[in-house]
Amino acid sequence: MSADAVVLAGRHLRLMARRPASVLGAVVFPLIFALLFFTVFGRVMERAGYDYVFYLLPAVIVQACFFTAMASAVLSAEDTTGGTLRRLRTMPVNRSAPILGLLTAAVTRAAVSMVVLVPLALALGFRFRGSFLATAGFVVLLLAFAAALCTCFIAMGLALRRVEAVQPAVNLVYFPFLLLSSAFAPASAFPAWLCPVVEHQPVSRVLDASRALADTGVAVARPLLFAGLWLAALTVLGLVLGTRAMGRSI
Repeated sequence: MSADAVVLAGRHLRLMARRPASVLGAVVFPLIFALLFFTVFGRVMERAGYDYVFYLLPAVIVQACFFTAMASAVLSAEDTTGGTLRRLRTMPVNRSAPILGLLTAAVTRAAVSMVVLVPLALALGFRFRGSFLATAGFVVLLLAFAAALCTCFIAMGLALRRVEAVQPAVNLVYFPFLLLSSAFAPASAFPAWLCPVVEHQPVSRVLDASRALADTGVAVARPLLFAGLWLAALTVLGLVLGTRAMGRSI
C-alpha cells in the first residue's frame, strides 16, 4: 500500500472518530444487538439444540461489517460531492490511494468492532473450539469479508455521489442480504422455497465458514472454498465498479 493511502486512511479514521454516529455504529450498536439477540432468542435456540452464543458471534460481527460498509459508502459520497477527490486529482497522489485509504480505515473500524464483540461473547459463554490456526482463520475470514463488502459499498457511494441517495440504497442491500441469511436463524427455519437462496448467498457462505473455523471436528474445506469464491468475486466487482465510478467522479 502506498504512503498516500496510509495518509488518507489516517484522515478517514480521524473523521470516523469525530462522528458520534460512527463510534456508535462501530462499538455500541454491535454490543446492543449482541445482547438483545442473545436475550430474546437464546433460550428458543437452545431448546432447538443450538449453542446460540456460538451461533451468534459471527452473525453480529458480520452485522458490524455491514454498519462499517454503509458508513464507508457515505464517506465516499461525501468525498465526491465535497470536491476532495477532485483536489486529490490535481496533486501528485496515487490514483488508487483514495479507495485504498478509505478501505484501510474501514477494515480497521471493522477490526475494532470485532475486538469489542469477542470479549462480550466470551463473557456470555462463547469459546473458540478449534486450533489456534483455525481461530486466526476465523479473524482473517471476517476481516476479508469486511474488506470485500466495503469495496462494493465504496463503489456504490462513488457511483451515486449524493449522500441522500446513498443512505436508502445501502439499506436496500443490507436488509435482504443480512435478514435472508443464516445470520440469526438457520436456513432450515425459512420457507422451503427460500432455503436455496438463504443457503447459497454470500453472507450465509461466510457465516458457515466462520462457524466451521470456530468449531472443532467440522470439515472446513468446503465452506471455506465457497466463502473464498464469494469474497473474491465481491472484491473484484467492487474494485472494477469503484475504479470506473471514481473516474467519472473526478
